[in-house]
Amino acid sequence: MSIQLLLGGSGSGKTHRLYTDLIKDSMENPDTKYFAIVPEQFTMQTQKEIVTLHPNHGVMNIDIVSFQRLAYRVFEELAIVNPDVLDDMGKSMILRKVTGGKQKELPLYQSHLNQNGFIGQLKSMLSELYQYGITPDMLEAKIPETTSPMLRQKLEDISVIYKAFQEYIRDRYITTEEILDVLCRHLPESKLIRDSVITLDGYTGFTPVQYRLLDLFLRYSRRVVVTVTVDPAVPERGKRGVQDLFYMSCEMIDKLNALAHQNHVKREPDIVLDEHPAVRYRRGAKRRAEQEARVERKAQAGQETLTVSPASSALDFLEQNLYRYSGREYSGKAEEIRLVQAVNPAEEISCVVREIGKMLREGYRYRDMAVITGDIGSFAGELIHQFDASEIPYFLDDKKSILKNPMVELVRAALETIQKDFSYETMFRYLRTGLVVKPEDERKLDRLENYVIAMGIRGHKRWNTPWEGWYRGGRDLNLEELNQLREEIMAPLTAFIEAFREEDRTVRTMSEAVVRLLEALSVEEKMLARESAFQEQGEFGLSKEYGQVYGLVVDLMDRLARLLGEEKVSRREYAEILDAGFSEIKVGLIPAAVDRIVVGDITRTRLDHIKILFFIGVNDGIVPQKKENSSLFTDKEREFLGSHHIELAPTVRVESFRQRFYLYLALTKPEERLYLSYSAMDASGKSLRPSILLGELKKLFPQLTAVAASDEAAGIPFSIREARGRLTRGLRNYGISREDSEFLELFRHFMMNEEQRESVEKLVDAAFYAYEERGIGKMAAKALYGTVLGGSVTRLEQYASCAYAHFLNYGLELAERQQYELAAMDIGNLFHDSIDLCFKRMKEQGGDWKTIGEEERKALVHGVVTEVTEEYGNTILKSSARNAWLARKVEKITDRTIWALAEQLKKGDFTPVGFEVSFSAADNLKAMKIRLSEAEALHLKGRIDRMDLCEDEEHIYVKIIDYKSGGTSFDLTALYYGLQLQLVVYMDAALEMEERRNPDKTVIPAGIFYYNINDPVIEREGDMSPEAIDRRILKELRMNGLVNSELEVISHLDHEIETESDVIPVAMKNGLIQEAKSSVAGGKRFSALKRYVNEKLKTEGREILDGVVAVNPYKQGNKTACDYCPYHAVCGFDLKTSGFGFRKFKPLKSEEIWPVIEGEQQDGN
Repeated sequence: MSIQLLLGGSGSGKTHRLYTDLIKDSMENPDTKYFAIVPEQFTMQTQKEIVTLHPNHGVMNIDIVSFQRLAYRVFEELAIVNPDVLDDMGKSMILRKVTGGKQKELPLYQSHLNQNGFIGQLKSMLSELYQYGITPDMLEAKIPETTSPMLRQKLEDISVIYKAFQEYIRDRYITTEEILDVLCRHLPESKLIRDSVITLDGYTGFTPVQYRLLDLFLRYSRRVVVTVTVDPAVPERGKRGVQDLFYMSCEMIDKLNALAHQNHVKREPDIVLDEHPAVRYRRGAKRRAEQEARVERKAQAGQETLTVSPASSALDFLEQNLYRYSGREYSGKAEEIRLVQAVNPAEEISCVVREIGKMLREGYRYRDMAVITGDIGSFAGELIHQFDASEIPYFLDDKKSILKNPMVELVRAALETIQKDFSYETMFRYLRTGLVVKPEDERKLDRLENYVIAMGIRGHKRWNTPWEGWYRGGRDLNLEELNQLREEIMAPLTAFIEAFREEDRTVRTMSEAVVRLLEALSVEEKMLARESAFQEQGEFGLSKEYGQVYGLVVDLMDRLARLLGEEKVSRREYAEILDAGFSEIKVGLIPAAVDRIVVGDITRTRLDHIKILFFIGVNDGIVPQKKENSSLFTDKEREFLGSHHIELAPTVRVESFRQRFYLYLALTKPEERLYLSYSAMDASGKSLRPSILLGELKKLFPQLTAVAASDEAAGIPFSIREARGRLTRGLRNYGISREDSEFLELFRHFMMNEEQRESVEKLVDAAFYAYEERGIGKMAAKALYGTVLGGSVTRLEQYASCAYAHFLNYGLELAERQQYELAAMDIGNLFHDSIDLCFKRMKEQGGDWKTIGEEERKALVHGVVTEVTEEYGNTILKSSARNAWLARKVEKITDRTIWALAEQLKKGDFTPVGFEVSFSAADNLKAMKIRLSEAEALHLKGRIDRMDLCEDEEHIYVKIIDYKSGGTSFDLTALYYGLQLQLVVYMDAALEMEERRNPDKTVIPAGIFYYNINDPVIEREGDMSPEAIDRRILKELRMNGLVNSELEVISHLDHEIETESDVIPVAMKNGLIQEAKSSVAGGKRFSALKRYVNEKLKTEGREILDGVVAVNPYKQGNKTACDYCPYHAVCGFDLKTSGFGFRKFKPLKSEEIWPVIEGEQQDGN
C-alpha cells in the first residue's frame, strides 16, 4: 500500500504523464483493477483521452469513474440495493412541504418561506451540512456557546428544519451527499477496491467525506496516485495563508501526507514536473516553428505570406508568475497575449467572431478554440446570436432551466388559474402557451381575448356559462363561434378543477390531475411536433430541449407522488412545491459536432488541448466574480462556527482568494494564444471598469496594451456576415462620405455575386428610403368611403390633424382594443350624462334654475348620478374600490358643475331648451349637408351638449355650450388650421333650425362656449366670506369661447357685468368692451366664420375622397398630432427618415387671423 503525488504547474503535463503511466502499468498487470477517479463533468473527456492514448484504443482494465459512479460500482458488486436517492429537486419539494408544517416553530424564517429563492438557500444549506458531516445535534450543541442572538436563532431554526427533513426521509430516501457515506460503510467489503490502483486527477481539493474515502483507499487499495496543481518552486512547508495562490493545493498535500502517516502507508517519492517551457507551451512553440518554416518557403517562392508572430514564451512566463508577486517582468513583447477593449459585450463578441474567422484562415480548427467568461448567463444570448449568424459551430457548456418552456408555463398557469379564480392574466398566460388551442384556431383565440377584455370576464362562473351581449365596436363578433371555443377550452380544465377542489385531495391525486390535463391536451404529441420542427430549422438546442421536457415533467409528477403521495396540502402549497421542483430541472445539451468551439465559464468548463482561448467579459465584478453572500450564515458566523469545530464551506473572502486559483488555471489553458477582452459599458449602457486581473497582467507584461475593438475590425473582412455588416455601415454613411473606396469595392463584389445581389438590393432600398406622399387614389377612396362622406365634425378635425390617422381610423377602421375599465373618456361620459339628465329632470318637473335651493340641487344631483352610474358600463363602477371612489367623485364634481351652471343662468336671461341636441344631414340642414361636386357630398352629424335661447319681440339669441372634462379652451388659431370646427358648425346648424321655427324673427348667434367640468381649489385670501369664496370659484369656472360683441347680447348673457364677467370671457370698462381681455366677434365675423369653416370642410372632404392619406401630423408649439395618437406603431413616422416632417402651424394673433377669414368672405369664397 502506497501513495504518490504527481506535482506540477498548470500545463506541465501531469494528466498526460499520469495516464501514460497508468496505461503502461495496466498493460503490464492485466489482472489488476485500475480506477481513474475524476470530477463527474470530466468523465467523458477522460475516457476519450485514455482511449486515444492507449495502444489498443480501449480502456481494458481501467475504469473511469467519479466518486459517485464508484459508489454504484461497489453497490453493484456487493449486491446492495441501490438506495432511493433524493436529488436537489426532491430536496426542494420536501423542504417546501416540511417547512410549511413547521412555520410556528420557525420564529426567524417563517416570514421568509414564501420569498423567491429562499427554499433554494435552505436546500444549499442542507447540502452543505450533509457534505461536511454536520448533524442537527452538532448544531444544537453550539447554541449555548453562541453569543450572537441572531446566530442562536438561526441555529435553532435550521436545526428544526434539518430534523424535520431527516425525519421525513428516514428509511425512505438518502440524499446525494449521503451516497458517499454509504460507500464508506461498505467499501471495506469490496474486492474491486482491494489491491486495486487508484488515480485521482482534476481535483483542487476534497470534501470531508471524500477525505474519508481517501483514507479507506490507502488502507485497502494497492496504490493511490494523486495529481496536484502546484508550483514546484513553492516550498511545501512554511508559513502559508489563504491569500497564497496554491494554498488549496498545499492544504491538500498536507492532508494526504497526514492520512498516509496515520495509516502507516508508504509514501512514494513525488513525481515533480518542473521543466520549462512547460509541455503545453512546447507544442505551441513547435507549431509556431512549423508555421515560420512554411512562411519562409512561401516567401522564397514569391507567394503571398501570412503575418506570423515570432515564437515566444509569454504564456509560459504567465504560468510561472501570475499571482506570485515575484516582481519579475517579461522583457519582450507578449505576442501570444492580446488585450482588446470594446464598447459593449456585443462588440466584444463581434471581435471574437472576427478573430475566429482569421484563425480558420491560418489553418486552425474550431475545436482548437474555446471561449470562456466569468458570467455565462449574461453573455450566452449574444454569443448564441452572433455565432448562429456567422454559422460557427459551438457547444454551450451550461445547463438551461426549463421554467420558461411553454409546457412548464402551461402547468404553472393552470394551477394559478385555480388559485386566482380565472383572472384574465392567468387564463391567457395558460392559453397563450400554444399548447391549448389548435394552430388554426389562433385567430379565434385573438377574438376571444378581445371579447374577454372588453366585457371584463373574470371568474370561473363567467367562463363556465354561455357568453351573451356585445361591446362597443364588437357587434360583428360571432358569439356562437366564441362560445364553442370557450367550451373546448373549459372541457379539460373542468376535470382538472374538480380534482383540486376535492376535500380529501392529496399530492398524488393533484399530480395525477396534472398528468391527465397534459394528456387531454395532447401535449406530448405537440411537443414532439415542435421538436421535429426545430430539428428541421437547424435549432438543435431547442429541439433537444423540447424532446426532453415532457418526460422530465411527467417524471417530476411521478417522483412527487412517490415523495409526498398521501400528504394533504393546500392548492397554494402544492403549486409552491411544484415550482420548487421545476426550478431544479435543468436541460443539459450534448455537443452536436466534434469540430466545434466550446463556450463555458471559468470554473465548470474543462478545456483540454485548446490552442487559442478567448476570455471575454474581463470586467470588475465579473472577473473575479463578485459573489454575494447568499448563504444563510454570514462570513463572521462561519468563522465562529469554524472556530468551534463546525467546518463549513469557505467564506466569501476565502472564496475570492480561491477564484484567483481558478483564474490561474483558466489563463494557462491555451497552448498558443490568449485573447482577453473587456467592455466600457454593459448591454444596458451602464459603465464598467476593467478587472483587476488586467492590472496584474500589465505588471507582468509592461508592453501589453489594449487595442480598441474597432481597430481590430479594420482590414479585410473574414466572413460574409462581417462583410455585410461593413456594407450596411457604408450604406448608412454614404451620404456623408462618398469617396470610401473600400466600401465601393465591397459593394461591387456583392452586386456581382448572384447569391448576394437580391439581399444587397434590399439593403440599398432601405438605406436610401425616403418617404413620399402617395395617395390611395380616387377609386380606392370611393371603395372605402363611397361618394357621400359621412361622419362627425370630429372626423374632419382628425383629418386636419393628420390625414394618415384619419385614413387608419375611418378608412381601415383600425380601433384600439376595448378595455373593461374606466378610461378618461368614460369619466367624461359620466359627467355629460349626469349633467344632461339633471337639466332634463328640471325641465320635466318644471323647475326653475334661478330659484333652486342647495338641498334641492344636491338631492337632484345625487339621484341623477346614482341612476347614471348604475346603468353605465356593465356595473363597472362597482368592480373595484377605485371605481367606486370615482363614482363618488363624479357626484361631487357634478354637484359643483350644476351649481356653477345655475349661477351662470341666474346672471343672464337665457333658458336651456335643448340637451344632447342632435343634428344631421337627414334634417336637410345646409350646415350638415355640404355639396362637394356633382356626384359627391359631405353629410355631417353631431350632438350639442346644451342649447340656450333668449327671446324678445324681434330676436332669438342662440347660445351653444359644449361640456369638456379636460382643459379644452376656444382657440381661434386651432379653428383657422381646421382643428377646432365643431362649435361653429353646431352654431350654424342651430341658427338654421331656429330660423325654420321662427321665420318672422331674426336669429342671432350669442356665443359658442366650452364649459370645463371641474371642482377648483382656490387659495384663501385673508378672512374671505363664503360668498366671496363662491364668487372666486364661479370665476374659475367661467365658460370660454367666442361671444357676440353686441352690447345687447352681452347684457342678455350677463346683466350683472361691471368690469369682468364671472360667466363669459368678456371684460368691460366704462360701458365699453376691453378687446384685449375679451374673446368677442361681431355679427359679420360670426358670418365670416361660418363661411370659412364651410369652405374648410369642403376642401378637406374633397381631399379625403381624392384619396389623400399623407403621413403629415401637425405641430403647434410643443403640441403635436402624435401626442396621444394610437397609431404610432402603424404609420412609421420618424423624423430621422428623409421625407418625414411635421406641418408646423405657426402661432398667429387674432388680428392676423380675422382679415384672412373675412377676406375669404369678401372674395365670395
